Amino acid sequence: MKDKIPSLSIMPTKPLWAIGLYLLAGALASCATEPYQSQPLTPQASLTRIKEQNPNSADFHAYLIKQGYKSSELPIATWGLRELTLCALFYHAKLDVAKAQYGLALAAIDSAGIQQPPSIGGHVSHSNQKNDDLSPWAFGLQVDIPIQTTNKRAIKVEEAQHLAEAARLDIADTAWQIRLAIATDLLQLHENTANIAQLNNMLASHEKIINMLQKRVAAGLNSNTDLSNYKLAQQQLQFSLTTAQAKTAEIRARLAADCGLSVEKLNQLNIQTLDLDAALKQQQSVLSNMMTSEALQEITLLNRIDIRSALAKYAAAESKIKLEIAKQTPDISLSPGLAFEFGDTIWSLGINALLSFAQKNKTMIAETKQLREIEAAQFEALQTQTLANLAQVQTQYQAANETLTAQRQWLAAQTAQHEKQQKQFDAGLIDRLAFTQSGLNQQLALQQLQTAQFAVLQAALRLEDVMQYPIEVTSMLPSELMP
Repeated sequence: MKDKIPSLSIMPTKPLWAIGLYLLAGALASCATEPYQSQPLTPQASLTRIKEQNPNSADFHAYLIKQGYKSSELPIATWGLRELTLCALFYHAKLDVAKAQYGLALAAIDSAGIQQPPSIGGHVSHSNQKNDDLSPWAFGLQVDIPIQTTNKRAIKVEEAQHLAEAARLDIADTAWQIRLAIATDLLQLHENTANIAQLNNMLASHEKIINMLQKRVAAGLNSNTDLSNYKLAQQQLQFSLTTAQAKTAEIRARLAADCGLSVEKLNQLNIQTLDLDAALKQQQSVLSNMMTSEALQEITLLNRIDIRSALAKYAAAESKIKLEIAKQTPDISLSPGLAFEFGDTIWSLGINALLSFAQKNKTMIAETKQLREIEAAQFEALQTQTLANLAQVQTQYQAANETLTAQRQWLAAQTAQHEKQQKQFDAGLIDRLAFTQSGLNQQLALQQLQTAQFAVLQAALRLEDVMQYPIEVTSMLPSELMP
């Protein structure tokens, strides 16, 4: 009888299932975890924050110092376009949205560059038909290692970078739109203030004429018709004055919203007055060097933020095509494994590849090429529309200047006539009524000139918006928000 030959066990010192648990525990421990933190959003909290936004706060002063202001210049004594724009850029919620979207785009770049990590898996089995020679347990451990066969990850990063550039330009575009809204509000506020002053002057002249006419009617020197006409004109002027005064509050409320402030906080600011003649002189001095069509087109196409954004989106569409072409080569996955099955130790190495169907790839490539064509067509349409808008506002600006020239000539003629009336009044050739009526005509010409002056400033603002280029150097946006 032969001696029983003992079986040779190749069981490791520790059971394979224990080794697998150790490896799995190590893999889980290597995963960084971040606890969830709730950030509730309530309307009342947002309302409180908006009301507390203070243009004289320490944080805003620190921001102004970064923009080139000196500590000795703070707090700001008079608020012009630049100061109000900086206030809006610091407090306005729309800019926070654009910055958050840009942050998301930057995070997408990091996500696109992450390599797919290996994965680990295992299994355990038990057999009911055990014997003394074989273990009833089976254990397995497998690691999957993905491998990219082409530069797909680099292309994804490239696409995300182009989209992030478009998001960055959205910040600059938002900043520009905020500045435009504030500039429009300020111009309307200045025009409304100047209009109120003119209406008060004209009402004072009408009051004088009506008083004189009443005495003349009582003396039988004039008819009631002239008196009634002046009283009607006075009522119309009073209505216009009341409307203009009510409009002031409306404009200031809109300006406060565009600056990111409450109306109460804005009313505490000393808004800089407008020197109308000086503003026109500076504006015309700057525009005189760029009013040729070629110069305006060059400035516009170089500065338009939406044109730069369209180029970034077109580049992202190019990256999409490269990615789909790269996907024609399938990725592979290496899967080394170790199994202990009923007393046997088995090593394995698997290679997996996702099959790439030629027809699907062709379809996706064709689709991305079509998307690129759409971006190209939109870019050309944007350029065409921009140049058309530029030609239109250039024509409007020139027409406004021609009207201004005509109104200046009309005022000069009325002024000369009034000076002549002054001499005749001093010589006793005309009475005070005729002389006062002459002064009223001059005031009317002055009001029309003022309207024409503000029309030129409004046309220049529209021209500035199409170019997206500040005419006033002092109203430039902060450097970090310029495209």
